[in-house]
Amino acid sequence: MRIFSNHRGPSPSHNATQLVRAHLGLTQQDLARLMQVSRTAVAMDERGERYLPWPKSKLLHDLCTVLPTPHGSAPVPAVPAPVLSAADRKELDWRRRTIALEVFPLEQKLARVEVRLAQARLWQQALPALRAAFPAEDARAQRWLDYFEAEAAATLSTDSGQPALLKLRLATVAFELAEIDWLLAGG
Repeated sequence: MRIFSNHRGPSPSHNATQLVRAHLGLTQQDLARLMQVSRTAVAMDERGERYLPWPKSKLLHDLCTVLPTPHGSAPVPAVPAPVLSAADRKELDWRRRTIALEVFPLEQKLARVEVRLAQARLWQQALPALRAAFPAEDARAQRWLDYFEAEAAATLSTDSGQPALLKLRLATVAFELAEIDWLLAGG
């Protein structure tokens, strides 16, 4: 007698009987008892020598359709909606309002940072043409261009990661807000 579940998991090459046994961790004898057939009938079905009676085969097929696919993700069980007290609802509503107040400043900061970065990139693109336009002897113009070049480089080096962080924060806030709305709606 071979026990699949103790040695290896389900495989795409398993037939329905082997797949059900491997997923549920059953021996041939256990499956035979559950299906009210003999162990030899289960063994012969696994080897393809003889098929189980139609109602039993249909039961195996139905079980296979609800089991996760081999080497795939397992089904996620449904989570019952929590029952919230009035105090919990009040606290969640307060948190929801606080989150709504956090979103606008984050969006504004993101817009400002993106504008600063775009301006810095434009400065860097324009600098070669500006250097060519101003004579090298014009010290004041060259200092001005050096200043803009340094400012652009500093802005790009210090602020280039800010949009990603701000977008992450906004996504986190949006997720929290959606979860709170789900809880307040009763799941």
